[in-house]
Amino acid sequence: MKPLLAFAASAAVLLAATAAFACGAAFGPSVTIDPRQDLILVWKDNVETYVFQPIFCGTSTDFGLILPVPATLSQQPSLTDQQAFTTAAALSEPTKNRVYQHNTISCGGGAAGGSKSATEDTTVVASGQVGILDWVQLKADTESSFTDWLTANGYPYSTTSAGVFSYYVEKGWYFLAFRVSQEAAPDGGRICRALGPVALSFPTPVPVVPSRMASAGNSSAGYGSFSWRIFGITHGDVELAFSDGTSSDRVLMYSGAINAGDVPSFSGLAEAGDRLTRLTLSFSPASSDPDVGLTFAAPHDYRGTEDVYVYDDSICSVSRSGRSTHSFMLPLFGLALLGLVCWRRWR
Repeated sequence: MKPLLAFAASAAVLLAATAAFACGAAFGPSVTIDPRQDLILVWKDNVETYVFQPIFCGTSTDFGLILPVPATLSQQPSLTDQQAFTTAAALSEPTKNRVYQHNTISCGGGAAGGSKSATEDTTVVASGQVGILDWVQLKADTESSFTDWLTANGYPYSTTSAGVFSYYVEKGWYFLAFRVSQEAAPDGGRICRALGPVALSFPTPVPVVPSRMASAGNSSAGYGSFSWRIFGITHGDVELAFSDGTSSDRVLMYSGAINAGDVPSFSGLAEAGDRLTRLTLSFSPASSDPDVGLTFAAPHDYRGTEDVYVYDDSICSVSRSGRSTHSFMLPLFGLALLGLVCWRRWR
């Protein structure tokens, strides 16, 4: 089967002959992914606006993007401004704590399916185009009916993602399937350009991030963990939080009000007095955990601290001749001290 990129969250997707950066899972023998991803999540009045920023470079027929969502769209996918990510990151930048470490390794070197019944089906709920991407929203009765639809409509996918698809089918969620428009890349040609950022909205009583989708496929093998930054925007009376509390894998890095002067940079995603929250999420690529749980907490201004490690190799600046001199002086000093003791006792 053709390789698939299954995306579950925001962030950059770069497919090329040797590398791809995705917020989900990438399939194919020459595809790797960057585990660091960013997304913007706006939740107000039981509606979530989800913003991700794919970048694609490669053959258009090798590109597929699958995003699970819990309901039909209340706002179809549309393009927004990259500046929103830049501003969110700048406002929430943590305080830097410089940690000096000596290189103790060595001087001069670095450290080292079953059958399908007649009632099972996949229904197209909506479709359209955003930028150079064609998109379709689907509701599937079973995982097999969903993959049958992908095959019939020329969307690349891999059977290794079947378990993850089933997870969302059983939850009753919908799927958004994106691919590069043939008008933009006729005959499956090569393109290299940004495909967003893309914003879409759907109703939900609690904010959601479909992080489970990131475990689809085998392209994530070899990574220690995924590391995502979730920039939450809410009304000023609450802030986005992890429902199971903070830990080493779930960290609150920032919470603060958005000033009127910064509102234009958010491209309509925020208003003066809204609260910006920055959460960091880390998890194993092989994880079968449910989607990350999100909730709300009472607002409080907070800015986290981030360690910046500075490696000091000054100890290695001592020359060999200098070390030889020091080695000679140490026993000489010992002899002088012994002589002084003997002289005092003789007196």
